[in-house]
Order: sequence, then structure tokens, then C-alpha cells
Amino acid sequence: MEYNTTRSNLILREYGRNFHKLVDHIKGIKEKEKRNELSKTLVDMMKVTQPSFSDQSEVEAKLWDDLFIMSDYSLDIDSPYPIPEKKSKDDVSKRLDYPKNKIRYRHYGKKIELLIEEACKLKNEEDKEAAVIHIGKIMKSFFGMWNKESIDNNVIVENIKELSNNKLTIDVEKVKELNLFHKVTRERGSKSYHSKKHHHKPNRPFRKRRMQ
Repeated sequence: MEYNTTRSNLILREYGRNFHKLVDHIKGIKEKEKRNELSKTLVDMMKVTQPSFSDQSEVEAKLWDDLFIMSDYSLDIDSPYPIPEKKSKDDVSKRLDYPKNKIRYRHYGKKIELLIEEACKLKNEEDKEAAVIHIGKIMKSFFGMWNKESIDNNVIVENIKELSNNKLTIDVEKVKELNLFHKVTRERGSKSYHSKKHHHKPNRPFRKRRMQ
């Protein structure tokens, strides 16, 4: 009887211990022709047990690579593909570190901070304002996903100023008057909006929307 404490570590855990035992068995066969034959059979078995590989390109090459890896690169056979090189400890990928910077407003998420960071790089003031309007709409939408009540436009503007270290801002009264942070199909703060005439209702005066 085998105990887990006496078993060797699996090199590729996804194939299980039985496949590793078969690889060890093939390594012990003296006739190379027999090793070649059994290796091909084993690769076919690996393909059956890994259905996720069926839609991937270069499946065969990967399976043969895995076969050599499970043998610790010591299997002497004629492979139809180039034999992979054994990786040193230095080549092993390091574990990715978790981001150390805390998200200041979780209901907005990290992407908003990245958008603001990019908007701060803009040189043209009109481009900056357009970016603030776009970011404000997203922030209002994200806030609504976390909370049932709506968020005041003043709060959004102040949050943008804070997250941009006072590099980005917009006139709050303008935001309220034109409802710039309300998500609609057409940008109410854009030049195209002001340049177009409301031909479908030409005589209707502009009415201020209720403040959000």
C-alpha cells in the first residue's frame, strides 16, 4: 500500500499519478522502438483525458512537451517535435504580487482611477472637459450599481478633483444645467449638440431639466 507521504511529487498534477507512473514505466524499457510506440499511445491517451485541448492549435506539440516534462526531460525517444529545453529555477515565473495601492472609492473601482490618470495627461482644456464629462457619467452609473439612491453631481465633481489631485474639474452649475453626467445616447455637453438644431421641435424653448 502506498501512502501520500511516501509518494513522489507530481510534476504535472493535471494528468494525475497514473500517467506519471506510465511515463516512468516507459523510461525503464530498454528497446527504444518500444519506447517510441508506447509514448505515442500515451500521448493519445493524454489527449482523451484533456478535452479542453481539442480546440487549441498545436495540441500535439504541447502534449509531447508535457510527456517530456513528466519524465523530467530524461525520456529517450524519437519525438515528432523538437524536444523542449529544461527550465532552470530562474526561469520559473514568479508569483504576481497583489496591487499594493488601495482603491480610494470602491464603488467606482480601479478603472476610474486609471481613466482619471490618463485624462490628467491631456493638454487641451476642451479635451479635459470632455474626459471629465465621460468619467462623471461612468462614476454616476457605477455608484448606482452599489447604492439605490442617486449621487449628487457636486459629490462626483469633488471626487474627480480629489482623485486627480485638483488637476481635473468642471463647473458644477454647467453640469446641472445641461445634465452632463446623465447617461444618454448623445453627449449634451459636446459641440455637436449645441451646433445641431432641434428640427423635429423647432419652436419648443429649451427647458432646464430637473437637477439630478
